[in-house]
Amino acid sequence: MAVSIAVVIPVYNAAEYLDYVLESLMTQTVMADEIICVDDGSTDDSAAIIERIRERYPEGNLRLIRQTNSGTAAACNAGVEVVQSDYIIILGSDDILLPTRIEEDKRDLENRPLDMVFGPSYTFAGDHRQLHFLKKKHEMNLAHIDKDPVVNGLLKKLHIPTNAATLKTGVWRKLGGYDVSIAYSEDYDFWIRFFCTRPKIEYRHTPLSAYRFSADHQSKSKHLDKKILSRIQIAEKFFNNSACREYHHLKPQTLTVMYETLAHDHWAAGNMSAYRRFAALAFDQGLGGVQAKTILRYLKSFFK
Repeated sequence: MAVSIAVVIPVYNAAEYLDYVLESLMTQTVMADEIICVDDGSTDDSAAIIERIRERYPEGNLRLIRQTNSGTAAACNAGVEVVQSDYIIILGSDDILLPTRIEEDKRDLENRPLDMVFGPSYTFAGDHRQLHFLKKKHEMNLAHIDKDPVVNGLLKKLHIPTNAATLKTGVWRKLGGYDVSIAYSEDYDFWIRFFCTRPKIEYRHTPLSAYRFSADHQSKSKHLDKKILSRIQIAEKFFNNSACREYHHLKPQTLTVMYETLAHDHWAAGNMSAYRRFAALAFDQGLGGVQAKTILRYLKSFFK
């Protein structure tokens, strides 16, 4: 049986990127059944660009929804609320899909009772035509996610690329979508809740999406701090939930990985005091799970 797929794009002051993002959807080998842009109170020309592209591609099934600024989570929820298709892709307003993504999704999902098909994602910087795939170990671990999705997918140093996931719409709605009370890493919270349902999933090795990253390491570090600290709060909530008791023994390992991630990012940025602070928090979880590299850098940090 044929399946239908919608792409939902939360948009906030994304005028710089929307042309190439929407072009990547309009030039698919098989078009999405719906493309829904949710303008989250933009103050730039985002809405006008979306309207212009809709006029240029009347066959593109592109819709524009406007709302007062409420955040990415609320924009995604608003977009999915009006979706009529069987599956959804949440696409960042500066991300792209490769030309065969929708076609391959439909082929993979036809006549198969999957809750999600997903895979790795490329990255790019200034030129979206120059794609890079740098996370081979990341991909290898995700390929084994079905052995225990919660452990291998969420509680280790892994990230599910949201733009690389095609998710059953009904599952999103059953879980209530994103938690709008979470300022950062709302996707991490959603994936924990999703994988705890023991969903039927399939991993594909071929990247069919790409996300943009900033070359400004300092601003990236500030954003990473907020994102990882939010993830730590989400993990604490998860481990404090009696319904998730079978995973409680993984709390020290999980928090160690998160604090080490923060520490090593500050090491790369040359911020030794912040490195020591987060490394010490990793040590507090128990030295058994700490990387030797973290300990050596901690000692070296006093002399840098």
